[in-house]
Amino acid sequence: MSVVVRPAGEADIEAVARLLHEHMNAKIPPERWRLLLDYPWRPAGVERGWLVEDRDVVVGFMATIYSDRDVAGRMHRFCDLSSWYLLADYRGDGTGDSLLQAGMAKPDVTYHTMTARRATGRKIRALGFDILDDTRSLFRPLAEPRSAPLPCVRDLAAVGSRLTPPQREVFARHAGFDLHQAIVGGVWLVWQRKLKGNAIAYHEILHASDPAFLSANAQAIADTIVSGERGVLAVDSRWMTAGGDPGTIERIVLPRWFRSPDLERRDVDHLYSEVILLDQKLP
Repeated sequence: MSVVVRPAGEADIEAVARLLHEHMNAKIPPERWRLLLDYPWRPAGVERGWLVEDRDVVVGFMATIYSDRDVAGRMHRFCDLSSWYLLADYRGDGTGDSLLQAGMAKPDVTYHTMTARRATGRKIRALGFDILDDTRSLFRPLAEPRSAPLPCVRDLAAVGSRLTPPQREVFARHAGFDLHQAIVGGVWLVWQRKLKGNAIAYHEILHASDPAFLSANAQAIADTIVSGERGVLAVDSRWMTAGGDPGTIERIVLPRWFRSPDLERRDVDHLYSEVILLDQKLP
């Protein structure tokens, strides 16, 4: 074997999509896998992930999904790590570790991964990552709500018109993906509705423009936006304020991880991520 770990470029998109579709998850079509390398918010000049090549054949890959985002008035670069995969014949000799480390080598970037398996979690902990969250709060809509309904705007054009210019840019870059959005009580919420477990419809919050409002009004928000007989609102614990109603605490099967030079846990959300590009549910 003559193995090389290198950045992926535009010419590698088809080979990587084929590798991931044929060997990692055939349920995800190639056109979805391509989005990991060619996504609508990709900053100029960044690599399209990292790959392992053996005599011009792609045998491994890890996605690096970059985004430039405004946090408290300052721009920060984020990178969602995804789809770390290596053909079986190339495992066990350190190649996979080299691939992993190549994808997280920039000191000024906030890295995160929301779908890492347990073995991956152990590896990235050794590389300076901390748990972003390993629990979430669940709120089921009440048959008799405790308070008046929150004002809610669901029409997407109306939602967009109420956003700030930076928010409008985020809104535009996520257009066309399977997301739900609303202005609830004056706060912009983005969530994903996916069935989990025993056909429970999780309305999983991906972004809240005001996490403090989300925490303080989680039950009322559940009463407002949750649909389906077995629907729940799901809010990662880092957005819940101590001393408030925590709802029902649920353990996240696969913890979420992050490493940042300057941001707090609550600054990291689920936009600009693989779960959106691949239309997958959060663990």
